[in-house]
Amino acid sequence: MATTNTVTNEEQSNEHSLHTKLNRIFNSSTTSGPVPVHYSIEIAAKDDFDIDQLKRLTPQPVFCALPWISDDNLRYADDFLRSPTLQLTARLRENQYTVLNNVSCYNITEQQVDQLLRATGIRNLFVIRGDTVSPGQQFQNSAGLVQHLRKWQEQQPNHRQFTIAVGGYPYGHYQSSSQTVELHYLRAKISQGADFLLTQTLYDAPSFLRYRDRCREAGITIPIIPGIYVPHSYRHLQALLNLTRIELGPTVRDAFEAHANDAPDQFQAFMVEYFVGVVRELLQMNATTSSDPIKLVHFFTFNKFHLLQEVLGKLDEFFK
Repeated sequence: MATTNTVTNEEQSNEHSLHTKLNRIFNSSTTSGPVPVHYSIEIAAKDDFDIDQLKRLTPQPVFCALPWISDDNLRYADDFLRSPTLQLTARLRENQYTVLNNVSCYNITEQQVDQLLRATGIRNLFVIRGDTVSPGQQFQNSAGLVQHLRKWQEQQPNHRQFTIAVGGYPYGHYQSSSQTVELHYLRAKISQGADFLLTQTLYDAPSFLRYRDRCREAGITIPIIPGIYVPHSYRHLQALLNLTRIELGPTVRDAFEAHANDAPDQFQAFMVEYFVGVVRELLQMNATTSSDPIKLVHFFTFNKFHLLQEVLGKLDEFFK
């Protein structure tokens, strides 16, 4: 028998706070001085997660995103609350963290989506298509799932606010035949009710700025949040590049390869300095591009909070 909804009023209130937080961040006007910058993080429901390390981060993140592992989560479709990801969601809520739950289109049905929403009370969702698409799956793309979520929201008696994010690909999606086609699909999922866009992992600032310009020229107006990943090993970097199928430019690739055989501490120190440079380049643009400043940066941590804290410490002129 499926577990009934045991989400407390306090946890629901914390979930609703994301919509309020993002409105405050993106709709605030700065008449003088530097643009306030905030950050969010993605963490993993794995054994190396340490909530005490999360609590020590200074400043604290606006929200914590949790990835969706399709095969794992759908195994618990009869009782989503037993899923490690949803158990971590509950733990984070209990500790007053706002959570953004990833939900993948892969092989999930409308009935399972509805059960997920009823059982867990989650209202903040990052909708992704997933790396694999099954020919018979119900949602073939993110637009269909975003549409279903908004329809479900409208059918609820209290119309509780959903906050929905979708993904963007500054280096291009490997299956897109052109930038025009890719922007067509992006506009389609945004038109169904997405609130903001999180990019795939970035490895240089100009690629993000060009991508944002293309989106704005295509009429996309929602906030676009750059996604930053600080690799903790060369092996992990290569694994993620293979997974995301991102081809680095020669300058970035050569810089990374020059440190492929570094000792772990040396490699991590290089990566911290490198991505501090990337983020600084992005945020320094706020002083000259006042019409579209970057107000939120998303970090894919893989639970390596010490690397994130080093980055934040070196950028404390931006992250207050």
